[in-house]
This record gives sequence, structure tokens and C-alpha cells, in this order.
Amino acid sequence: MNTTNTTHHYHWHVIMWLTLGLFLLLAVKSNEASITAGYVDHGDMKVCIGTKSRLSVPSNREHHYRNLRDRYNNCTYVDGNLELTWLQEPDMDLSFLENIREVTGYILISHVDIQNVVFPRLQIIRGRTLFNLNVQDQQFALFTAYSKMFTLEMPALRDILQGSVGFFNNFNLCHIKTIDWKEIISGPDDRFTYVYNFTPPERQCPKCHDSCERGCWGEGPNNCQKFSKINCSPQCAQGRCFGSRPRECCHLFCAGGCTGPTQRECIACKNFYDDGVCKEECPPMQKYNPTNYLWETNPEGKYAYGATCVKECPEHLLKDNGACVRSCPAEKMARDGECVPCNGPCPKTCPGTPALHSGNIDSYIGCTVIEGSIRVLDQTFFGYQHIYSNNSFGPRFIAMHPDRLEVFSTVKEITGYLDIEGAHPAFKNLSYFRNLEVIHGRQLMESYFASLSIVRSSLESLELRSLKRINSGAVVIQQNDNICFVSDIDWQKVQKSVDHGVVIARNRNETECKSEGLICSDQCNKSGCWGKGPDQCLECKNFAFNGTCIADCRNITNAYQFDNKTCKECHPECLTCSGPGADHCDECVHVRDEKRCVTVCPDNKYSDYGICRTCHETCEGCTGPKDIIGPGGCKTCNLAIINSDTTVERCLLKNDKCPDGYYWEYVNPQEQGNLKPLAGKAICRKCHPRCELCNGYGFHEQVCSKCAGYKRGEQCEDECPPDHYADETRRECFECHPECKGCTGPSAEDCIACRSFKVFGFGDPNDNTTLFNCTSKCPTEYPYVIYQSTDIGTYCSEVPSKGTKLTAGVDSYIFFIVAFIVIVVLFSMCIVCYVCRQRTKAEKEAVKMTRVLSGCEDAEPLRPSNISPNLSKLRIVKDAELRKGGVLGMGAFGRVFKGVWVPEGENVKIPVAIKELLKATGAESSEEFLREAYIMASVEHPNLLKLLAVCMTSQMMLITQLMPLGCLLDYVRNNHDKIGSKALLNWSTQIAKGMSYLEEKRLVHRDLAARNVLVQTPSIVKITDFGLAKLLSSDSNEYKAAGGKMPIKWLALECIRHRVFTSKSDVWAFGVTIWELLTFGQRPHENIPAKDIPDLIEVGLKLDQPAICSLDIYCTLLSCWHLDAEMRPSFKQLVNVFSEFARDPGRYLVIPGDKFTRLPAYTSQDEKDLIRKLAPTTEG
Repeated sequence: MNTTNTTHHYHWHVIMWLTLGLFLLLAVKSNEASITAGYVDHGDMKVCIGTKSRLSVPSNREHHYRNLRDRYNNCTYVDGNLELTWLQEPDMDLSFLENIREVTGYILISHVDIQNVVFPRLQIIRGRTLFNLNVQDQQFALFTAYSKMFTLEMPALRDILQGSVGFFNNFNLCHIKTIDWKEIISGPDDRFTYVYNFTPPERQCPKCHDSCERGCWGEGPNNCQKFSKINCSPQCAQGRCFGSRPRECCHLFCAGGCTGPTQRECIACKNFYDDGVCKEECPPMQKYNPTNYLWETNPEGKYAYGATCVKECPEHLLKDNGACVRSCPAEKMARDGECVPCNGPCPKTCPGTPALHSGNIDSYIGCTVIEGSIRVLDQTFFGYQHIYSNNSFGPRFIAMHPDRLEVFSTVKEITGYLDIEGAHPAFKNLSYFRNLEVIHGRQLMESYFASLSIVRSSLESLELRSLKRINSGAVVIQQNDNICFVSDIDWQKVQKSVDHGVVIARNRNETECKSEGLICSDQCNKSGCWGKGPDQCLECKNFAFNGTCIADCRNITNAYQFDNKTCKECHPECLTCSGPGADHCDECVHVRDEKRCVTVCPDNKYSDYGICRTCHETCEGCTGPKDIIGPGGCKTCNLAIINSDTTVERCLLKNDKCPDGYYWEYVNPQEQGNLKPLAGKAICRKCHPRCELCNGYGFHEQVCSKCAGYKRGEQCEDECPPDHYADETRRECFECHPECKGCTGPSAEDCIACRSFKVFGFGDPNDNTTLFNCTSKCPTEYPYVIYQSTDIGTYCSEVPSKGTKLTAGVDSYIFFIVAFIVIVVLFSMCIVCYVCRQRTKAEKEAVKMTRVLSGCEDAEPLRPSNISPNLSKLRIVKDAELRKGGVLGMGAFGRVFKGVWVPEGENVKIPVAIKELLKATGAESSEEFLREAYIMASVEHPNLLKLLAVCMTSQMMLITQLMPLGCLLDYVRNNHDKIGSKALLNWSTQIAKGMSYLEEKRLVHRDLAARNVLVQTPSIVKITDFGLAKLLSSDSNEYKAAGGKMPIKWLALECIRHRVFTSKSDVWAFGVTIWELLTFGQRPHENIPAKDIPDLIEVGLKLDQPAICSLDIYCTLLSCWHLDAEMRPSFKQLVNVFSEFARDPGRYLVIPGDKFTRLPAYTSQDEKDLIRKLAPTTEG
């Protein structure tokens, strides 16, 4: 019962598939396959043409099998689809499939009942054409349906590049579901589909061989599935591999796996196969010769044929643009097996007509050859009613204007005759046939056996300017009342047949034609003309140019004399020329490359006012001679040195090494931003400022092989810390002894000062030359501690201090006595001073009264300065109100700490910077320290750092607001890729405003630089470090400094030569400071020794224009560096200038990707976090 149901069910499906196949395609005739069968032999590759029969049922099954066998016998490469259908004889031999290695389309197996279908060598199915039952159904590269075969063995199949795999209702098929199809299917959306809709269960299949890793195609070890994708290392990036290790990946051009990593070891090729090598493209048929600037035939060139590179295309295909194609593209035609450009419109052949009318005129659009004859009659223009031979009425053709004959402007040949017998007021010439070259005359008219007949027309001239030959037939032109020119034509020049004559009669009188000026041009010779004008001559008297007769070739600007009768047009790249090619141009339309004119310069050259010049040797493509990337330089290069702002300093050759101070780095191929032109190339980045030689960025010894300053441990330092000493020979910092406060060597005897106690050797402790060492506690031989408030400090002694025992009882008594004496002396002095002052005042009053009475004037009048008193408040705080944190930096007179100020009696914590004067400094340093406090307390401006308070204990301290973002120099260096034009110009304006305030207050800063500008928030900066600032006297505009160190590279020439400082010298430093900002923290005159700077400035040395800087800003900076101080602008002027710049930042600074500012915000929450970090210090 089950067998019957199965049989009925199977027959129903067979009928369904038969009906579908017959509906889709007609049956293949028995004699067709033998005609199309065959292959193309390319050495060891036998190419055979696939089929497109799909599911159509053959009329003769035996012939169908024989055609398949003949088609695929010895075939290795199937160009198209491999379709095995309707092979239902179990004993049919399919051994003709054994050599097939590749199928470019799909494989269809349907209604095949042969027990074992084997493709022993099939490696790849490309799926360029896919199989589907309906338009919207899934598309398959391998489709098997309604077959009774037991096995489908494809043990070598490794890859299906495109398309799904489907098995539908195959009754006996085994092992297919054991295959891991993810290994084979490569399309991201393609999948494996298996359907079995029969009532009986599937056949019990034998197991795969024990040696099989997973699935198999059939029994035996030779049918095990092979793997080259799903077991690959992740480094293979979803590609193929020949092992599971990271270095065992196949080349990207491989398909289906490989036996090694190179292009020669692929099992199959993803793109093109060329003599054992997988390639992305076939070798081009032409190559460029840079020596003679010509394209030449490439002897290694090959045509792309499917996925293979071949020397010659198969006979059934055409050659076009380095590929084998089935048909020529538009604008080309087939000639001798190649697609060649059409000379004008591509040929189109159209049949002639016994009568031209409005109903068929449009069928001649685009025709070049008329196969037959053309007749233009009166009814052509006025229309008529067509009557069939049985006297029944046909269609009615409406009237037609003669201009519709313009469709014949593309016609070049008429194989029959041309008959004109129509008249119309607008039908005056045959210019519609202006491109007609030949009338073959294979069909002739009955009257006169004419091939050109013009009778009773309204024509005034022929204007058949391109007609060169009438191969056969007579010329008949008669009874045309308006026609001229025809009598002067030498018809023997056109008419080739000697058996046919010329009949020209009863046309317009020649005298009338001449009286109306209807005569040939004076540029025509005696052969006559087709009409009026130099373009209607049969032959030219002098020269012919593009179908027009001219007197001299020199009258045409873009023409040259080809021979003694012809002028030809210059090459399209020539404005004027002396010959045919681009190498004969006198002037070029675009650019000249050596001797030739070209549209654009080659990749290795650039245009320089119309001349192609060679790029710099380091460039890969360029727009100018420079060796930088950008306008006027390289488009890209293999290796480039970049600056800290990621702009290219210069390009290097591919094999060059990075110079000292730089390290090599690869640029990611997906790189965006400034380095996008160098994506996939290499760059040389600048080492960290602390490094002289490096292999990466940083100052650790792993990346820094030589330090620019000193080496401390595993890191580089600019200078040794206070608790270290420097070995100048080795340029290394070594830690002092633990008991030392500063040292000159490693032992306790090398200390400058001690943390705990000094132990003196032989000699007087009060003598500075006496040697000592430091200890944490006094040794037994020096048991006594002597406390000294002098420079000696606390030290250990053999004997106790003489006043030690009395100190406790006597100190307070002596103190009170001394205090009483001081008070008495001071009180006595006050009384004496008061009495003296009163006496002096009385004497002055007496003298003044005497002079008034005697008429004498005051000889010494008062001289008020008109300077307002300085009423700024200076707040003094106690040491207990301050909590010091970490060290921010070191100065000439002391150190700067970050800390917190907790004002006494107030519940508030203020983050501050504390500048502490070292104890060891002398009175002069203290005076300078107080002078700085005076100046800082006197200024009141939002862009100047304000002094908050002073602590005057044993260690004097200045307290200022804490600038958490550090100095502006480090800020622009660390955030150079986030700083826009708006921020840079806002900072510049703020610095100018701060300096303008100092200028008004007659203060000279003397040390303005980016390092002395602090960042409060990303939008606010403040000028600081008034340690060198000087307040000018009321009667002088300059300050003359004594000796000492000076920041040479920031100073004006008068400061260096004469030590004269004015507000104008601050203007010079301002220009250098702005230059530092615009170069994102570069050092001015970095490679020039400071001692050479003055001489170079005198001869015109100036800082280079920054890469992002417009000419407007650079000119402003140049004005700041004028040698004549009086010529420099004032800060008030600079405020106005930079305020104007800041209103339109994108106009004056050009930063790639600039959106004005993307700086990280500094919020009140950041300030709270800062206080929280410093808060533990307030607990002590």
C-alpha cells in the first residue's frame, strides 16, 4: 500500500515538473545539441560552453545524453551552467564529468536516476548565473531535484562563491546532510535547503568512513569532506587556510583553499587565474612607455575570459577592452573578431520602400544602410488614402512636412536607387541625404535604368555633398523648374558605370541661376558643385578641410597641411599644430608633457603653467615640486616626517630611515583626518621632548634609547630632582643619601644640607669649609644635639652647649629686659623726633612769612608726580591656614606647590598655588620675592593671575589662584588634535588684553612666553610669573637690567644687546608666544644655538609662517618682530587686531576638520573633585 502511494505521489510530481518545464522553455531539438557542442582548447584547460535549457524535456532522450557527453567530454572549465536533466537510464555512463574542475554558472541535476553521480575533480562553483523556479524564489548555485541517485559525490568541492544549495525530493540520496555546507557556501545570505516530502522514510545510509573528520559525500576514505575555512585561525579573517595556525592563511585571491600562503598555491582563484597564479586583474593589453610617452602593446597582456586570463579569446566571443565578450557595447561594432569604435553612428540596415509616407518615415531613424530603394513622391508630402490590390481601403496617411526627411541624415549607402518626384514649397534641396556616400544601383528604375532620378521636383539644388560613387545606373535630372548647379557637375567623377548615361534636360535656365548668384564657390574647381557654398564642391581648387574648400590651411587655427590638396584637423590636445599627433602641437589645449600635449599630467608629474614637471622623488603623485603633502606638494608618499600637529614636514623615499629624534610608525588603512593621504603608508613621528633617540613615543627606556637631558632609573628627565645628583659624564641622575637635603654625590658626606643631624669631623662647625656628614641620630661619640638657628643647622657635638642648662630659666628674663630697653629707646626717639619736627615747621613758617613780607617768591616749588597712590590690599595669612600638596614646579627662588587655603573663621576651602621661597636664599632674593608680590597685588585684570595673599613666616610664601589645567604650552601640546581656530584666537586676544593692561600700568613683564600663561578653563587664560616684571618710573619708558640669565629666543634684539626692556620688547615676546600657540607648542628657533640668535636676527632671521596661519596673522606677527622698537604696534592696537581675527576664526586659521573648538570642558564639578583630592591634606 505504501509503495503504491509513493508511486502515485512520485508520478504526480513528475507531471508537475514536466508541465513546468514545458511551460518555461520549448523542448530542445535533437539536432541542435550537436551544433552547439564543443570546447575551446587552452593548453591543459579545456573550456566548454554551458547550456540554458533549465527543466525543458528533450524530444529524444538518447540524443540528449549523447549531446551532453560530446559537450563535456575532456572538459575542465564550464563557461556557463552545467545542466544534467532527464537521464533516467541507470546504466548511463557519466565518466565524461570526471575532468570538470570549475563551473562559472550553476549546476542543475533533475530527474537523474543513475545510481552514483560523481564529480571527482570539481573544486568551485562560481554562481555567476543562478537557478530559480520563479522570479522571487531563492536562487541556487547547486540545485538537485526529483532524482533517484544514491550518491552525489563531489569530494573536491571546496567553494560556492555565490548562490544557495537546494536538495528537493531526491528519493534515495544519501550523505548530503552530513556535509557541513557552511564550509562550502561563501555568500553571506546564501544557505542550504533540504526537502523530503515522500511518505516512505528516507533510505538508511551507510556511515562515513572512520577517517572522515565530519561529513562525507559517499562511502570510502576518498569521499571525506575537506576543510579550509571553519577550522581557520581568527587571523585569517573569514578567509581560507591550509592549517589552523595564525600564519597558515591562504592568499586573499584564493578561493576554495590552498596548499600554501602564496598566490601560486591556491586550489582555485577568486578573481582570475593566469598560468598558475591567482590575480586580481589580468595583465593589461597595453602599457605606458614613460620614455616616449606612448601606449604600447604589452607582450604579457591577456584577455579576461570568465575567471581565466587567456592570450586569445574563443572563436564564439569578441575581443573588447582586454576582455572576451559575447556582443559589442554601444558605440562599437564587430570587425574581424574585435569590437571597434564606429565611425559615426554604428551601422543600422533598413529595408527600402516603394513609397515614402508619414506612416513609415520614423522607421528609418538611425539607419545607415538602405537595403533597397527610396522614393519621394508628391503624396509623400500631402498624404493619401492607401488602397489594397483587392480594391479595399487601407490606412489613411496624413500630410508630412519635408523636414521629417531629416531621418535620412545618417544614411551612408542605398543599395537600390533614389527617386525624387515630389514637390513642396519647403522641399528645396536634398541636404537630408548630406551623408549619403554610395548609391549602389543594384535595383534600377524602369525609365532610363536610373539609380538617381530627380523629375518634376521643387528642388533648387542637390546638396549631396558626401556622394562619392554611383556604382551602377543612369543619372536622370529633368523637368525641374527651380534647380541649378546640375549642368556644371562633372558626373564622370561620380558615375562609375560606363554603360549608363546622364540625362539633364528642361531644368532651370543657367542664365537665371547666375543672375541670382546660384553659382559654385570660387574655391571649387571645374568639376562643379552640389550647391552654393565652399562645402558643396565636388573637388577643391586649393585645399579641403573637413569637407569644406579653403584657400590656405593657415586660415584655420587648429589645422595643418596634410598634403598638397588636404588640410586636416589638429590633435584634440593641440591649439595649433604642424602635424597629426599630439607631439606635433605648437600650442596645447591643456598641458605639455615633454614633447606631447596631454589632457592631464601623468601621476608622477604636476602642471606648472601648462608644462608637466616631474614630482619630487619622494612623491607618489603631486600638485607641485615640494616634498610635503598638500597644495604644491605630494598627494601621498611612502614615508613622511610629521610634526606634532600631524602636518607633514617632508616626505622620504620608501627605503629611507627615520632621522634621529623620530620613530617609524604604520598608518592604518582606515585612517581619517590629517593623515588620510598616508593611509596604508608609514610615517616618522617626533620622539618625546625628553628623548634624543627612540623607537616609540614616551620617555621610558623601553622606547627611549638616548635621553635628551638626564636619565633617572628607567626614565628620562629634563633635569635631576632635588633629592638626586647629576653625573654629567654619564648624563644620569642618582638618588642622594636618605639623610641628605640635596647632594653632590651618593654618600652621606656629599650632602648639601641634612634632614636630621650633621656630624662634623675635625674643625670648627662655624667654619663653612668644615666637612660633615648626615645622620638620622647622633652617634655615641657625639651624643649632644646642638640646635642652631643659623645656616649651620642642628648638629651633633661631643660636649653640650655652654648655655644649655641656663637656657630654660634665663631666656624669659633676658627677653623682658631687652624688650623694656627697646620700648624706652623707641619712646625717647619718638619724643625727640616730634620736638624736632615742630621746631623745623616753626622755622619754615617764619621763613615763608619773611619772604612774603619781603616780596620774595619760593625758589623751590613743589613737583607733584600726578601718580595716584597704590591702594591695593595685601592680605597676610598664617601658616596654619595653608595645606600644601604635591610640587607643581621649581623656580629660581623656590618651589611651587598645589594646596588648599582654609581662611581662619570661614567654612570654605580654596584650591591655591603656593610659591615658597627657599630658606637658603639671601636677602636679595627675598627682596625680589617681595617685589613680585607687590606687582601681583597691584594688578587687577581677568587675564592676569591675581595674588590672593602672602604668608610671612620663616619661609615666605605667595598664594595665588590654582590653575588646574596647567600652562598653556603643555595644554596645546597635549590637546593639539582638539584645538580649533576659535580657541587659539580667543587665547591670543586674552593675552593681548592682559599685556595691554600692563602697558597702561607701565609694567614691563620681561618674561612673556606660552609657559608663563596658565589655563583656568578651556576658554580663560591668565598671564603669570611676574618674577622679572619691572614697574617703570614716571619719567622713563624703559628699564635697563643688570646681568643675569635671559630667555634669548623670546627677546627683542635691544634686550639681548643692551639689556633695555620696554613694553615694545614685550610686544616682540608676544609675537613669539602667539607663534608657539599656532604651531601647537613648537620651540622657536629649535635647531639654532642661543648664542647665534642675535647675529641672525640682525641679518633678518624670523620665525617661519605656521602651517595653519593665514597671511593676515603672519604679517601681524612680523610687525611685532620689527628691529626698530618704535615701529612695533602697541598692545592696544594688538587687542583690536586680534579681536577682529577672533570674530571670524575660520577665515584666518585653517585647521583640517576645524569646528572651532572641541576642547574638553572644565566644569564646577571638576573643581569640586580637585578640592576633594586635596582635602586629606587639610585634615592634618
